[in-house]
Amino acid sequence: MKYLTSSLRYLLLCFFIGAMSLTSYANNIQVSNVTLTNQNTAANTYQVQFDLSWENSWRTSTFESNYDAAWVFIKFRAEPSNDWQRALVNQAGFVAPAGSTVDVSSDAIGAFIFRTANGIGNVNYTGVELQWNYGPVPDDAVIEICVLAIEMVYIPGGAYSLGDDSNDPFGNFEAGNTNNPFQVTSENALTLGGTVATNLSNNDAVGMNFGSEDDYNYTTTQALVASYPKGFNEFYIQKYEISQGQYTAFLNKITALGSVNRFPDRAGFNGHTIANTGVPPNIFTTTTPDRACNFLNWADIASYADWSGLRPMTELEYEKASRGTRAAGVDECAWGNPFAFNTQYTLANVGQLNELVTNPGTGTGNAAYGLTRPGGITIPFRCGIFAASAITASRQETGATYYGVMEMSGNLWEICISTGTPNGRSFLPNHGNGIISPTTGNSTVSGWPPTSGVSEAVGTSLRGGGVPSPINDLRTSSRRLGGFALVNRFSDAAGRLIRSAL
Repeated sequence: MKYLTSSLRYLLLCFFIGAMSLTSYANNIQVSNVTLTNQNTAANTYQVQFDLSWENSWRTSTFESNYDAAWVFIKFRAEPSNDWQRALVNQAGFVAPAGSTVDVSSDAIGAFIFRTANGIGNVNYTGVELQWNYGPVPDDAVIEICVLAIEMVYIPGGAYSLGDDSNDPFGNFEAGNTNNPFQVTSENALTLGGTVATNLSNNDAVGMNFGSEDDYNYTTTQALVASYPKGFNEFYIQKYEISQGQYTAFLNKITALGSVNRFPDRAGFNGHTIANTGVPPNIFTTTTPDRACNFLNWADIASYADWSGLRPMTELEYEKASRGTRAAGVDECAWGNPFAFNTQYTLANVGQLNELVTNPGTGTGNAAYGLTRPGGITIPFRCGIFAASAITASRQETGATYYGVMEMSGNLWEICISTGTPNGRSFLPNHGNGIISPTTGNSTVSGWPPTSGVSEAVGTSLRGGGVPSPINDLRTSSRRLGGFALVNRFSDAAGRLIRSAL
Protein backbone atom coordinates (compact mmCIF):
# COMPACT_ATOMS: atom_id res chain seq x y z
CA MET A 1 0.00 0.00 0.00
CA LYS A 2 2.69 2.50 0.82
CA TYR A 3 4.02 2.42 -2.76
CA LEU A 4 0.71 3.78 -4.10
CA THR A 5 1.64 7.43 -4.12
CA SER A 6 0.19 9.71 -6.76
CA SER A 7 3.40 11.65 -7.04
CA LEU A 8 4.96 14.46 -5.71
CA ARG A 9 7.02 16.34 -3.38
CA TYR A 10 7.10 19.98 -2.95
CA LEU A 11 5.19 23.15 -2.44
CA LEU A 12 6.11 26.73 -1.80
CA LEU A 13 3.66 29.17 -0.28
CA CYS A 14 4.53 32.83 0.19
CA PHE A 15 2.78 35.09 2.66
CA PHE A 16 3.22 38.81 2.28
CA ILE A 17 1.84 40.98 5.06
CA GLY A 18 -1.21 42.51 3.43
CA ALA A 19 -1.29 40.07 0.50
CA MET A 20 -0.80 36.39 -0.24
CA SER A 21 0.22 34.37 -3.30
CA LEU A 22 0.23 30.63 -3.82
CA THR A 23 2.53 28.79 -6.19
CA SER A 24 2.40 25.00 -6.29
CA TYR A 25 5.23 22.89 -7.64
CA ALA A 26 3.71 19.51 -6.89
CA ASN A 27 0.32 17.84 -6.92
CA ASN A 28 0.84 15.81 -3.77
CA ILE A 29 2.26 17.77 -0.84
CA GLN A 30 0.39 20.97 -0.06
CA VAL A 31 1.12 23.94 2.19
CA SER A 32 -1.74 26.42 2.60
CA ASN A 33 -3.17 29.16 4.81
CA VAL A 34 0.19 30.55 5.89
CA THR A 35 -0.05 33.35 8.45
CA LEU A 36 2.22 35.15 10.86
CA THR A 37 0.63 35.33 14.31
CA ASN A 38 1.42 36.12 17.95
CA GLN A 39 4.35 38.43 17.48
CA ASN A 40 6.41 38.67 20.67
CA THR A 41 8.57 41.79 20.41
CA ALA A 42 10.35 41.02 23.67
CA ALA A 43 11.49 37.62 22.44
CA ASN A 44 11.66 38.62 18.74
CA THR A 45 9.44 35.74 17.66
CA TYR A 46 6.50 35.11 15.37
CA GLN A 47 4.35 32.00 15.14
CA VAL A 48 4.37 30.81 11.51
CA GLN A 49 1.08 28.97 11.10
CA PHE A 50 0.10 26.84 8.11
CA ASP A 51 -1.80 23.76 7.00
CA LEU A 52 0.12 20.78 5.59
CA SER A 53 -1.19 17.77 3.67
CA TRP A 54 0.04 15.03 1.38
CA GLU A 55 -1.38 11.85 -0.10
CA ASN A 56 -0.65 8.18 0.57
CA SER A 57 1.39 8.74 3.67
CA TRP A 58 2.43 5.81 5.83
CA ARG A 59 3.94 4.71 9.09
CA THR A 60 4.60 1.08 9.99
CA SER A 61 6.34 -0.67 12.87
CA THR A 62 6.66 -4.00 11.03
CA PHE A 63 8.92 -5.13 8.16
CA GLU A 64 10.40 -1.83 6.94
CA SER A 65 9.56 -0.09 10.25
CA ASN A 66 9.65 3.35 8.70
CA TYR A 67 7.52 6.30 7.65
CA ASP A 68 7.38 9.21 5.28
CA ALA A 69 7.68 12.82 6.42
CA ALA A 70 7.72 16.41 5.26
CA TRP A 71 10.90 18.46 5.68
CA VAL A 72 9.66 22.01 6.23
CA PHE A 73 11.87 25.09 6.10
CA ILE A 74 11.16 28.80 5.85
CA LYS A 75 12.57 31.74 3.88
CA PHE A 76 11.75 35.43 4.33
CA ARG A 77 12.54 38.86 2.99
CA ALA A 78 12.03 42.18 4.74
CA GLU A 79 11.21 45.18 2.58
CA PRO A 80 12.80 47.05 0.91
CA SER A 81 15.32 44.23 0.45
CA ASN A 82 14.74 41.75 -2.37
CA ASP A 83 17.14 39.23 -0.86
CA TRP A 84 15.62 36.13 0.69
CA GLN A 85 17.11 34.79 3.92
CA ARG A 86 16.72 31.70 6.05
CA ALA A 87 14.25 31.85 8.92
CA LEU A 88 15.56 30.11 12.03
CA VAL A 89 13.05 27.98 13.93
CA ASN A 90 13.09 27.70 17.73
CA GLN A 91 13.28 24.26 19.33
CA ALA A 92 10.30 25.14 21.51
CA GLY A 93 7.11 26.98 20.68
CA PHE A 94 5.84 24.72 17.89
CA VAL A 95 2.31 23.36 17.68
CA ALA A 96 1.76 19.82 16.37
CA PRO A 97 -1.83 19.07 15.28
CA ALA A 98 -3.50 15.86 16.45
CA GLY A 99 -1.91 12.77 14.92
CA SER A 100 1.32 14.52 13.95
CA THR A 101 4.80 14.85 15.38
CA VAL A 102 6.90 17.97 14.83
CA ASP A 103 10.63 17.42 15.21
CA VAL A 104 12.60 20.69 14.94
CA SER A 105 16.21 20.31 13.86
CA SER A 106 18.89 21.12 16.40
CA ASP A 107 20.43 23.64 13.99
CA ALA A 108 17.08 25.52 13.74
CA ILE A 109 17.01 25.25 9.91
CA GLY A 110 13.69 23.39 9.71
CA ALA A 111 11.52 20.60 11.04
CA PHE A 112 10.32 17.14 10.12
CA ILE A 113 6.57 16.58 10.38
CA PHE A 114 5.19 13.04 10.26
CA ARG A 115 2.58 10.61 11.54
CA THR A 116 2.69 9.85 15.26
CA ALA A 117 1.04 6.43 14.96
CA ASN A 118 0.97 3.64 12.38
CA GLY A 119 -1.33 4.19 9.43
CA ILE A 120 -1.64 4.44 5.66
CA GLY A 121 -3.45 7.10 3.63
CA ASN A 122 -3.71 10.82 3.16
CA VAL A 123 -2.79 13.21 5.96
CA ASN A 124 -4.08 16.73 6.52
CA TYR A 125 -2.58 18.65 9.40
CA THR A 126 -4.38 21.91 10.14
CA GLY A 127 -2.84 24.65 12.21
CA VAL A 128 0.79 23.56 12.29
CA GLU A 129 2.93 26.21 13.96
CA LEU A 130 6.66 26.78 13.96
CA GLN A 131 8.17 29.57 16.03
CA TRP A 132 10.37 31.88 13.99
CA ASN A 133 13.12 33.75 15.80
CA TYR A 134 13.37 36.87 13.65
CA GLY A 135 16.33 38.25 15.59
CA PRO A 136 17.65 41.56 14.20
CA VAL A 137 14.73 42.16 11.83
CA PRO A 138 12.88 45.33 12.95
CA ASP A 139 9.65 44.65 14.81
CA ASP A 140 7.65 46.74 12.35
CA ALA A 141 9.26 45.38 9.17
CA VAL A 142 7.06 44.51 6.20
CA ILE A 143 7.80 40.83 5.69
CA GLU A 144 7.20 38.28 2.95
CA ILE A 145 7.58 34.75 4.23
CA CYS A 146 7.64 31.46 2.35
CA VAL A 147 7.04 28.00 3.78
CA LEU A 148 8.56 25.16 1.77
CA ALA A 149 7.98 21.43 2.16
CA ILE A 150 9.75 18.43 0.64
CA GLU A 151 8.58 14.82 0.94
CA MET A 152 11.14 12.61 2.63
CA VAL A 153 11.42 8.97 3.71
CA TYR A 154 12.87 7.84 7.02
CA ILE A 155 15.57 5.15 6.75
CA PRO A 156 16.01 3.29 10.06
CA GLY A 157 19.43 2.61 11.53
CA GLY A 158 20.86 -0.89 11.53
CA ALA A 159 23.05 -3.39 9.75
CA TYR A 160 22.76 -4.12 6.03
CA SER A 161 24.71 -5.57 3.07
CA LEU A 162 26.92 -3.89 0.48
CA GLY A 163 27.45 -5.68 -2.81
CA ASP A 164 25.47 -8.58 -4.25
CA ASP A 165 27.55 -11.62 -5.40
CA SER A 166 27.36 -10.43 -9.01
CA ASN A 167 29.28 -12.42 -11.63
CA ASP A 168 29.29 -9.28 -13.76
CA PRO A 169 30.69 -6.68 -11.34
CA PHE A 170 31.25 -2.99 -12.01
CA GLY A 171 33.43 -2.11 -9.04
CA ASN A 172 30.79 -3.68 -6.79
CA PHE A 173 31.51 -3.68 -3.08
CA GLU A 174 32.43 -7.02 -1.53
CA ALA A 175 34.04 -8.57 1.54
CA GLY A 176 37.72 -8.73 0.63
CA ASN A 177 38.14 -10.73 -2.56
CA THR A 178 35.34 -13.19 -1.76
CA ASN A 179 32.66 -11.65 -4.03
CA ASN A 180 30.35 -12.00 -1.02
CA PRO A 181 28.37 -9.03 0.27
CA PHE A 182 30.05 -6.97 2.98
CA GLN A 183 28.10 -6.55 6.21
CA VAL A 184 27.97 -3.02 7.58
CA THR A 185 27.47 -3.36 11.33
CA SER A 186 28.49 0.08 12.64
CA GLU A 187 29.71 3.53 11.64
CA ASN A 188 33.26 2.62 12.66
CA ALA A 189 36.24 3.16 10.38
CA LEU A 190 36.81 0.59 7.63
CA THR A 191 39.74 -0.55 5.52
CA LEU A 192 39.05 -0.23 1.81
CA GLY A 193 40.60 -2.64 -0.67
CA GLY A 194 42.83 -5.63 -0.12
CA THR A 195 41.77 -9.26 -0.01
CA VAL A 196 41.00 -9.77 3.68
CA ALA A 197 37.32 -10.59 4.19
CA THR A 198 36.97 -7.96 6.93
CA ASN A 199 37.92 -5.23 4.41
CA LEU A 200 35.44 -3.43 2.18
CA SER A 201 36.82 -4.10 -1.27
CA ASN A 202 35.60 -3.42 -4.81
CA ASN A 203 36.13 -6.43 -7.06
CA ASP A 204 39.56 -4.99 -7.88
CA ALA A 205 37.79 -2.03 -9.58
CA VAL A 206 36.85 -4.30 -12.51
CA GLY A 207 34.29 -2.71 -14.84
CA MET A 208 34.65 0.84 -13.55
CA ASN A 209 34.91 3.49 -16.24
CA PHE A 210 38.37 4.83 -17.04
CA GLY A 211 38.81 8.01 -15.02
CA SER A 212 36.16 6.91 -12.50
CA GLU A 213 38.14 4.16 -10.80
CA ASP A 214 38.80 4.01 -7.08
CA ASP A 215 42.27 4.63 -5.71
CA TYR A 216 42.06 1.29 -3.89
CA ASN A 217 41.95 -2.30 -5.14
CA TYR A 218 43.19 -5.75 -4.17
CA THR A 219 46.79 -4.51 -3.84
CA THR A 220 46.23 -0.95 -2.54
CA THR A 221 44.26 -0.15 0.59
CA GLN A 222 42.83 3.09 1.96
CA ALA A 223 41.15 4.09 5.21
CA LEU A 224 37.49 5.06 5.34
CA VAL A 225 37.28 7.13 8.52
CA ALA A 226 34.50 6.89 11.09
CA SER A 227 33.08 10.32 10.18
CA TYR A 228 32.19 9.18 6.64
CA PRO A 229 28.48 8.15 6.82
CA LYS A 230 28.17 4.43 6.16
CA GLY A 231 24.40 4.04 6.25
CA PHE A 232 24.29 2.26 9.60
CA ASN A 233 22.88 5.31 11.38
CA GLU A 234 19.35 6.47 10.61
CA PHE A 235 18.69 9.22 8.07
CA TYR A 236 16.01 10.80 5.89
CA ILE A 237 16.14 10.80 2.09
CA GLN A 238 14.09 12.67 -0.51
CA LYS A 239 11.26 10.45 -1.71
CA TYR A 240 11.83 11.68 -5.27
CA GLU A 241 14.59 13.22 -7.34
CA ILE A 242 14.85 17.00 -7.30
CA SER A 243 12.16 18.32 -9.64
CA GLN A 244 12.30 21.19 -12.07
CA GLY A 245 9.72 23.00 -9.99
CA GLN A 246 11.83 22.66 -6.86
CA TYR A 247 14.91 23.93 -8.59
CA THR A 248 13.02 26.81 -10.17
CA ALA A 249 11.80 27.94 -6.74
CA PHE A 250 15.39 27.79 -5.50
CA LEU A 251 16.60 30.00 -8.35
CA ASN A 252 13.90 32.56 -7.54
CA LYS A 253 14.93 32.67 -3.87
CA ILE A 254 18.66 33.37 -4.24
CA THR A 255 20.44 36.53 -5.32
CA ALA A 256 20.48 37.61 -8.95
CA LEU A 257 24.27 37.20 -9.04
CA GLY A 258 24.08 33.75 -7.50
CA SER A 259 21.40 32.57 -9.89
CA VAL A 260 23.58 33.41 -12.90
CA ASN A 261 25.92 30.55 -11.97
CA ARG A 262 23.25 28.15 -10.76
CA PHE A 263 20.96 28.56 -13.78
CA PRO A 264 21.50 25.53 -16.09
CA ASP A 265 20.35 27.47 -19.20
CA ARG A 266 19.26 24.31 -21.01
CA ALA A 267 15.61 25.14 -21.72
CA GLY A 268 14.44 23.25 -24.81
CA PHE A 269 17.01 20.48 -24.50
CA ASN A 270 16.16 16.92 -23.39
CA GLY A 271 12.96 17.85 -21.58
CA HIS A 272 14.49 20.67 -19.52
CA THR A 273 12.14 23.67 -19.39
CA ILE A 274 13.59 26.01 -16.76
CA ALA A 275 13.86 29.45 -18.41
CA ASN A 276 14.81 32.92 -17.18
CA THR A 277 12.12 34.79 -19.10
CA GLY A 278 9.61 35.29 -16.29
CA VAL A 279 8.45 38.46 -14.57
CA PRO A 280 10.13 39.54 -11.30
CA PRO A 281 10.11 38.30 -8.63
CA ASN A 282 9.59 34.98 -10.43
CA ILE A 283 12.23 35.46 -13.10
CA PHE A 284 12.70 31.72 -13.53
CA THR A 285 9.82 29.59 -14.78
CA THR A 286 9.20 26.01 -15.85
CA THR A 287 6.40 24.38 -17.80
CA THR A 288 7.20 20.91 -16.41
CA PRO A 289 7.49 21.44 -12.64
CA ASP A 290 7.02 17.78 -11.72
CA ARG A 291 9.61 16.45 -14.18
CA ALA A 292 12.89 15.34 -12.63
CA CYS A 293 15.46 18.11 -13.02
CA ASN A 294 18.31 17.15 -15.33
CA PHE A 295 21.35 19.27 -16.26
CA LEU A 296 22.38 19.81 -12.63
CA ASN A 297 26.06 19.48 -11.79
CA TRP A 298 27.74 19.05 -8.41
CA ALA A 299 27.93 22.80 -7.71
CA ASP A 300 24.19 23.14 -8.43
CA ILE A 301 23.21 20.22 -6.21
CA ALA A 302 25.53 21.27 -3.38
CA SER A 303 24.06 24.77 -3.47
CA TYR A 304 20.48 23.47 -3.43
CA ALA A 305 21.39 21.19 -0.52
CA ASP A 306 22.91 24.09 1.43
CA TRP A 307 19.92 26.35 0.74
CA SER A 308 17.37 23.72 1.81
CA GLY A 309 19.21 22.49 4.92
CA LEU A 310 19.97 19.05 3.48
CA ARG A 311 23.19 17.28 2.45
CA PRO A 312 24.43 14.86 -0.22
CA MET A 313 24.29 11.14 0.41
CA THR A 314 27.22 8.77 0.36
CA GLU A 315 27.29 5.82 -1.95
CA LEU A 316 26.95 3.52 1.05
CA GLU A 317 23.77 5.34 2.09
CA TYR A 318 22.53 4.89 -1.48
CA GLU A 319 22.74 1.10 -1.12
CA LYS A 320 21.16 1.14 2.35
CA ALA A 321 18.19 3.21 1.16
CA SER A 322 17.74 0.87 -1.81
CA ARG A 323 18.30 -2.58 -0.33
CA GLY A 324 17.31 -2.05 3.26
CA THR A 325 17.95 -4.91 5.65
CA ARG A 326 17.09 -7.64 3.14
CA ALA A 327 19.75 -10.06 1.96
CA ALA A 328 21.39 -8.89 -1.24
CA GLY A 329 20.06 -10.41 -4.46
CA VAL A 330 22.40 -10.99 -7.40
CA ASP A 331 22.25 -8.03 -9.81
CA GLU A 332 19.15 -6.66 -8.09
CA CYS A 333 17.82 -3.21 -8.94
CA ALA A 334 16.16 -0.84 -6.48
CA TRP A 335 12.93 -2.88 -6.50
CA GLY A 336 14.71 -5.97 -5.14
CA ASN A 337 15.40 -8.19 -8.15
CA PRO A 338 17.11 -7.99 -11.58
CA PHE A 339 13.94 -8.29 -13.65
CA ALA A 340 13.07 -5.07 -15.47
CA PHE A 341 10.42 -4.23 -18.05
CA ASN A 342 12.23 -4.04 -21.41
CA THR A 343 9.77 -2.54 -23.90
CA GLN A 344 9.38 1.11 -24.84
CA TYR A 345 6.81 2.87 -22.74
CA THR A 346 3.95 4.90 -24.11
CA LEU A 347 3.33 8.11 -22.20
CA ALA A 348 0.12 10.06 -21.76
CA ASN A 349 -0.06 13.72 -20.78
CA VAL A 350 3.63 14.21 -21.45
CA GLY A 351 5.15 16.97 -19.36
CA GLN A 352 1.97 17.55 -17.38
CA LEU A 353 1.33 17.02 -13.70
CA ASN A 354 -0.58 13.81 -14.49
CA GLU A 355 1.98 12.31 -16.88
CA LEU A 356 1.50 8.52 -16.89
CA VAL A 357 2.89 5.37 -18.44
CA THR A 358 -0.01 3.69 -20.22
CA ASN A 359 1.72 0.31 -20.71
CA PRO A 360 3.66 -0.35 -17.49
CA GLY A 361 5.14 -3.76 -16.89
CA THR A 362 3.22 -6.12 -14.61
CA GLY A 363 5.06 -8.48 -12.32
CA THR A 364 8.36 -6.85 -13.20
CA GLY A 365 10.36 -3.78 -12.28
CA ASN A 366 9.48 -0.48 -13.96
CA ALA A 367 12.13 2.15 -14.62
CA ALA A 368 13.05 4.81 -17.18
CA TYR A 369 16.19 3.53 -18.91
CA GLY A 370 17.58 2.66 -22.32
CA LEU A 371 15.10 -0.05 -23.30
CA THR A 372 11.96 1.71 -22.06
CA ARG A 373 12.44 5.37 -23.04
CA PRO A 374 9.91 6.34 -25.72
CA GLY A 375 11.50 6.77 -29.12
CA GLY A 376 14.97 6.45 -27.63
CA ILE A 377 14.85 10.10 -26.52
CA THR A 378 16.73 11.21 -23.39
CA ILE A 379 13.97 13.02 -21.52
CA PRO A 380 13.47 12.29 -17.82
CA PHE A 381 10.04 11.25 -16.61
CA ARG A 382 8.07 13.12 -13.99
CA CYS A 383 8.92 12.21 -10.44
CA GLY A 384 6.79 9.41 -9.04
CA ILE A 385 5.40 8.36 -12.43
CA PHE A 386 5.62 4.62 -11.81
CA ALA A 387 3.82 4.76 -8.48
CA ALA A 388 0.97 6.55 -10.26
CA SER A 389 1.04 4.24 -13.30
CA ALA A 390 1.45 0.79 -11.73
CA ILE A 391 -1.36 -1.70 -12.17
CA THR A 392 -0.76 -3.04 -8.67
CA ALA A 393 0.92 -1.08 -5.92
CA SER A 394 3.75 -3.53 -5.37
CA ARG A 395 7.33 -2.56 -4.73
CA GLN A 396 8.36 -4.17 -8.01
CA GLU A 397 5.79 -2.52 -10.28
CA THR A 398 6.25 0.93 -8.73
CA GLY A 399 10.02 0.59 -8.96
CA ALA A 400 10.34 1.49 -5.28
CA THR A 401 13.15 0.68 -2.90
CA TYR A 402 12.68 -1.44 0.21
CA TYR A 403 11.76 1.71 2.15
CA GLY A 404 9.49 3.28 -0.49
CA VAL A 405 11.94 5.67 -2.17
CA MET A 406 11.12 6.23 -5.83
CA GLU A 407 13.27 6.12 -8.99
CA MET A 408 16.53 5.10 -7.33
CA SER A 409 17.13 2.96 -10.43
CA GLY A 410 16.86 4.82 -13.72
CA ASN A 411 15.41 8.21 -14.74
CA LEU A 412 18.41 10.29 -13.58
CA TRP A 413 21.77 9.28 -12.18
CA GLU A 414 21.98 9.87 -8.43
CA ILE A 415 24.94 11.93 -7.27
CA CYS A 416 26.68 10.48 -4.22
CA ILE A 417 29.87 11.00 -2.25
CA SER A 418 32.48 8.49 -3.36
CA THR A 419 34.77 6.23 -1.34
CA GLY A 420 37.36 6.22 -4.12
CA THR A 421 39.17 9.54 -3.59
CA PRO A 422 40.61 11.44 -0.61
CA ASN A 423 38.07 14.24 -1.17
CA GLY A 424 35.21 11.79 -0.92
CA ARG A 425 36.54 9.90 2.08
CA SER A 426 37.08 13.17 4.00
CA PHE A 427 33.42 14.14 3.51
CA LEU A 428 31.76 15.44 6.66
CA PRO A 429 27.98 14.99 6.98
CA ASN A 430 27.36 18.66 7.73
CA HIS A 431 23.91 19.91 6.78
CA GLY A 432 23.23 22.99 4.73
CA ASN A 433 22.80 26.08 6.86
CA GLY A 434 20.50 27.89 4.46
CA ILE A 435 23.19 30.36 3.41
CA ILE A 436 24.89 30.26 0.02
CA SER A 437 27.35 32.70 -1.54
CA PRO A 438 25.46 35.81 -2.74
CA THR A 439 27.97 36.38 -5.53
CA THR A 440 28.78 32.90 -6.85
CA GLY A 441 25.69 30.99 -5.74
CA ASN A 442 27.98 28.26 -4.38
CA SER A 443 27.50 26.27 -1.21
CA THR A 444 29.29 27.58 1.88
CA VAL A 445 29.28 24.29 3.81
CA SER A 446 32.65 22.94 4.94
CA GLY A 447 33.57 19.29 4.59
CA TRP A 448 31.96 18.70 1.18
CA PRO A 449 33.82 18.14 -2.12
CA PRO A 450 34.90 21.42 -3.77
CA THR A 451 32.39 23.29 -5.94
CA SER A 452 35.02 25.28 -7.87
CA GLY A 453 38.69 25.22 -8.82
CA VAL A 454 40.84 22.44 -10.21
CA SER A 455 39.37 19.88 -7.79
CA GLU A 456 35.74 20.80 -8.49
CA ALA A 457 33.42 17.82 -7.87
CA VAL A 458 36.33 15.46 -7.14
CA GLY A 459 34.95 13.10 -4.52
CA THR A 460 31.53 12.66 -6.12
CA SER A 461 30.14 9.61 -7.87
CA LEU A 462 27.06 8.59 -9.84
CA ARG A 463 24.84 5.62 -9.02
CA GLY A 464 21.64 4.05 -10.31
CA GLY A 465 21.69 4.90 -14.00
CA GLY A 466 19.69 7.34 -16.10
CA VAL A 467 17.24 7.45 -18.98
CA PRO A 468 19.69 6.22 -21.68
CA SER A 469 21.48 3.68 -19.44
CA PRO A 470 21.71 -0.07 -19.98
CA ILE A 471 20.20 -2.31 -17.32
CA ASN A 472 23.64 -2.91 -15.80
CA ASP A 473 23.75 0.67 -14.52
CA LEU A 474 20.39 0.32 -12.75
CA ARG A 475 21.74 -2.34 -10.40
CA THR A 476 21.90 -1.27 -6.77
CA SER A 477 25.51 -2.40 -6.40
CA SER A 478 26.86 -1.23 -9.77
CA ARG A 479 29.65 1.33 -9.38
CA ARG A 480 30.64 1.85 -13.02
CA LEU A 481 30.81 5.60 -12.38
CA GLY A 482 31.85 5.22 -8.75
CA GLY A 483 34.39 8.04 -8.95
CA PHE A 484 32.82 10.27 -11.60
CA ALA A 485 33.33 13.98 -10.87
CA LEU A 486 30.12 15.71 -11.98
CA VAL A 487 31.60 19.03 -13.15
CA ASN A 488 29.52 19.40 -16.30
CA ARG A 489 25.76 19.44 -16.71
CA PHE A 490 24.38 16.32 -18.37
CA SER A 491 20.94 15.46 -19.70
CA ASP A 492 20.63 12.36 -17.50
CA ALA A 493 22.22 13.38 -14.19
CA ALA A 494 21.00 15.13 -11.03
CA GLY A 495 19.84 13.36 -7.91
CA ARG A 496 18.34 13.75 -4.46
CA LEU A 497 19.50 14.74 -0.99
CA ILE A 498 19.30 13.47 2.54
CA ARG A 499 19.46 14.66 6.14
CA SER A 500 20.84 12.78 9.10
CA ALA A 501 18.09 11.88 11.57
CA LEU A 502 17.58 14.32 14.42
